[in-house]
Amino acid sequence: MKRVYMRKIIFHILIYFLSQFNLRIVHGIGKIIGRIYFYFNKNALGLLKDNITKSGIYEEKDLENAILKNIDELGKGLLETFYIWGTNQKNLLQLVRNIYGQEEIEKAEKKGNGIIFLTPHLGCFEISSIAYGVDRPITIMYRKLRKKWMNDLMTKGRGKGLVSLATADTRGLKKILNALGRNEAIGILPDQVADKGQGENVDFFGRPAYTMVLVNKLISKTNASVFISYAERLKNGEGFDIYAEEIKKKDISTPSDLNLHLEKAIKKNPTQYYWSYNRFKKIRT
Repeated sequence: MKRVYMRKIIFHILIYFLSQFNLRIVHGIGKIIGRIYFYFNKNALGLLKDNITKSGIYEEKDLENAILKNIDELGKGLLETFYIWGTNQKNLLQLVRNIYGQEEIEKAEKKGNGIIFLTPHLGCFEISSIAYGVDRPITIMYRKLRKKWMNDLMTKGRGKGLVSLATADTRGLKKILNALGRNEAIGILPDQVADKGQGENVDFFGRPAYTMVLVNKLISKTNASVFISYAERLKNGEGFDIYAEEIKKKDISTPSDLNLHLEKAIKKNPTQYYWSYNRFKKIRT
């Protein structure tokens, strides 16, 4: 118990410490941490290399550079997450340089049927909901971490403004449905490996990936508008550009359709995707 308490204190200090710097410094430290981590963690490095190589995005001559850039971006993303958790909403909003697709979002809001934002592990997915939740409610579904004390830090760090959080379970699903019933926005990380019995093995960059069916069920059972959204991490810690593209419901009626749209988004900025995530792990169905 004492050890857990000490870890929580250390992380609180780390988060506060990071929030005192500007984003450029945070990203600079993150790059160093990323390179150190992957140098010593050969399993994680191997998974990253395997996923990038088998994605088919890069020619062989470009692979080494792409892998190095991805390591840097993952390091930035790690430290950036804690930075965002510890920084107030007002200061974070100053880092959002552009929101592409804002007009389409406003048109969808006027329809009054709610919005489903599908935000893959691409770029800074932490900032997107915070930017939206300044003056509009949005409920984000998340998967609990194994360590309860880390969950407390995460929920507090993400729940800024009008952002609400819903756990990835029956209780959280009810919260998501209630938000859509109020014609509000929700957010889902659609490229997380689905829990057993809640997905289908469908193609993702040429390999079978156990893909959640929840997204398609929500789309089919509601009149909500659907957007693929992500935040691009700009160079030199200059901030983020948020992209939101509306997808017609008929074009995303199956998990296969979902993965095709995710691939399209990832290909626009592949070095900022979380290739170290085990998207292709085997799930016994």
